[in-house]
Amino acid sequence: MDRRKAEETANFRYRLISPIVSREELYFGETAELIREAAGKIYQIPGSRKTRVSQRTIERYLKQYREGGFEALMPQMKSQRPLKIPQEYLDLAVALKRENLKRPVTQIIETLEMAGKVPKGFLKRSTLYDHFKRQGLTKELGKKESKAYQRFSPKHRNQRWQGDTCHLLHIPDPQNPKKKLKLYLIAWLDEATRIITHGQLYTEEKSYTLEDSLKKAIMKFGLPEQGYCDNGSVYSSHHLQGICGRLGIHLSHTRPYRPQGRGKLERMFATIQRSFLPEIEIMLKDKLMSVDEINDYFFVWIRQHYHEKVHSATKKKPMLHFETDSYPLRRVDLETLVDAFLVEDTRKVDKTGVFRLNGSDYQASLELAKTKISVRYDPFDLSFIQIYCDDQRYADAYPLEVPEHVNFKVKKEDDTEIAQPKTGLKYLEMLKERDKEGLSYHKKGEPDVP
Repeated sequence: MDRRKAEETANFRYRLISPIVSREELYFGETAELIREAAGKIYQIPGSRKTRVSQRTIERYLKQYREGGFEALMPQMKSQRPLKIPQEYLDLAVALKRENLKRPVTQIIETLEMAGKVPKGFLKRSTLYDHFKRQGLTKELGKKESKAYQRFSPKHRNQRWQGDTCHLLHIPDPQNPKKKLKLYLIAWLDEATRIITHGQLYTEEKSYTLEDSLKKAIMKFGLPEQGYCDNGSVYSSHHLQGICGRLGIHLSHTRPYRPQGRGKLERMFATIQRSFLPEIEIMLKDKLMSVDEINDYFFVWIRQHYHEKVHSATKKKPMLHFETDSYPLRRVDLETLVDAFLVEDTRKVDKTGVFRLNGSDYQASLELAKTKISVRYDPFDLSFIQIYCDDQRYADAYPLEVPEHVNFKVKKEDDTEIAQPKTGLKYLEMLKERDKEGLSYHKKGEPDVP
């Protein structure tokens, strides 16, 4: 079993116990109740034909996690290389499956063996099933799930955060002003207090931008017990599941096409679009701004506007609500937090001990020349790279040379639009000045946040 398969198995095992280990306090008997509940469900278990997990097995996973953390949930990896299956065998199997998606894998294997198309015993069920899964051919037809839902309304801070992405606006591309850049707002909302634990605009909706926003939210407000997201690829990646497993966060997702419980986040996005977006659009007409400059104004808007206005649902100011909640915060030291978010990949080292990552060359130990290594790194800080080989850590790799920073200067285009009367009043500029002075405009009795 390679490391990726081992992490998938560990992620599955952690999901079984995450409702227990992510909680600070459990009432008497709740642990046993949660274990019985998990054991009573049907699962698609990675690398297994079984569909259920016994209570004793879940108890064993819980013990392993408490003693050794997330890494203890990983099965031991085998070093032998898997037998490569000829593509013609896989193509024949896919053709049989496409004829009727209800055909079971074992029956497809038996059909190919009886027809003399593949040697008997050569195709394994798990191997063929994984191939069908990559081809999108494993959807079970006619299987209905229970329509029972568990209600959960958090009463305290950091019990549940909602995370999602919103396509907020377009700006001129600094490298080519004739083109537009789409900006994605990735935000995390604490359900109980309605504070935005972190929100930031990015030029891409990728796994590393999502993880960057979550890391910054945790640094500011501590660890949430649960993260609640949609089923988008960046929110259901194995890497994000591994991060939550290492930090003790229960990651859950809305059911496809049933976004129940995410109305709070949608209302927050609507507030941003009604309040912040018009103001920044007016400012963008006067001057070009970088993404960092727009984010600076957005951070000020959150601190001085959103967090300081009485919320219509809670009847409290979000930040004051969070600060006066006595529910204990879970903190994690910076080194552990940064390590949990490192991205993992594999690279081949050449005969001089050099490998390439993200377009740059890095120097590894010469003893690793001509070997395959695992690298762990922060996409936002590539000044050093962690190196592993056969589960043993080696000296960190560093860039061979630091690339020069290029500033793309953009000339402001002539304003060809008809001049309109201008008030000269910039709401976000005034908020920024008040933020520097540590003042707050909104007092008791101000209009509620919609």
